[in-house]
Amino acid sequence: MKPSAFDYIRVDTLDEALSVLADGDLEAKVLAGGQSLLPILNMRLAQPKALVDINRLTALASLGLVEVDTAGTAFLEVGALVRQRQLERYALEEARARIIHTALTYVGHPQTRNQGTIGGSLAHADPSAELPLLFLTLGGTAILQSTHGERRVPAEQFFRSYFSTAIEPGEMLTKTLWRLPAPDEGMAFKEYRRRHGDFALLAAACTMKIGSDRTVQHVRLGLGGLADTPLLVDEVRELVGEHWAKERVRAVAEAVVNRLDFADDFQASSSYRQQLASVSITSVLDAAYKDAMVKEGDHGMDQG
Repeated sequence: MKPSAFDYIRVDTLDEALSVLADGDLEAKVLAGGQSLLPILNMRLAQPKALVDINRLTALASLGLVEVDTAGTAFLEVGALVRQRQLERYALEEARARIIHTALTYVGHPQTRNQGTIGGSLAHADPSAELPLLFLTLGGTAILQSTHGERRVPAEQFFRSYFSTAIEPGEMLTKTLWRLPAPDEGMAFKEYRRRHGDFALLAAACTMKIGSDRTVQHVRLGLGGLADTPLLVDEVRELVGEHWAKERVRAVAEAVVNRLDFADDFQASSSYRQQLASVSITSVLDAAYKDAMVKEGDHGMDQG
C-alpha cells in the first residue's frame, strides 16, 4: 500500500519545526527515524497533511549523564533524535544504565535500531514496546516544547492509552530524562516473545535496593504488553521493609495476576498470558534481588 498525499517539510531549526506544528490546518506529524510512522502511513492508519522532517536538528541528538542532587541521583538525558542503537551502545559502557542496554537488545533488529529514535518510540507509545515500559519503570520525565514554551511530564502521566500520549497538538517531544538506578540498586529486565524482533507477549522491568540487614528498601516493577499502556505494579510496595522470601514474592505475584484482565488475541490465549505474568513477575523480582545483593556485597567491601 501507499500513503495518502502529504506535504514534506524539512526544517533546519527547532523554531521552524514548532511553527509548522502550531499550524492546526496542516495536521502535521513529526518524522524522525520513521520506523513506526512510515508503516502506519502506508496502511493509511494515519493521513496527515504534512510531515515535518526534524533530522537536521542535531541539538536533539544529545546524550549524557546529569547529576541532579547531593544524594547522587543521576539522570540520563536523551535527546529525541538519539538513535536506539546509539543509546544501546552508550548504556553498555555505563553501569547504571545497564538495564537500558538489556531492554534495547530486544527492540526490533540492529538495522531498525540504527534508524529508530528514542523520542519516536516513546511518542508512538506502543504498550508492548520495551522503551515505554522502561521509561515508566525508571521514573522518567518527558520534555515537551511548543511555540508557547516548554513543559515537563512525568512518565506516570505521559502514556494515556493505545498509541496515545500527553503530547498535545502543536507540541513536540524534544528530550527525555531517565532516572538511573543507584550504584547499589539491583535491576532486571525480562521479556517473552514468539520470535526475535517481535513485540513482547509480556515484558517486565524491575529496580530494587536491599539494605545491609537484607530487607527490601525500595522496589519498582513495571509490566508491558498487558494493557493499553505499560503498568506500574503497586503491590510490590508491600515488600518494602520485609526480609526477602520467595513465598512472599509468589504471593505478591498471585495478587497482581488476580487483579489483571488477560485478553485473548492471535498471539496468545488469556490463560497463557496469565501464566507468563506470574512467571515473569517472580523471575524479574528474583533477578533484581540477586543483582542488588551482589552490589550490596561489593559496596560493603568497598567501605571495608
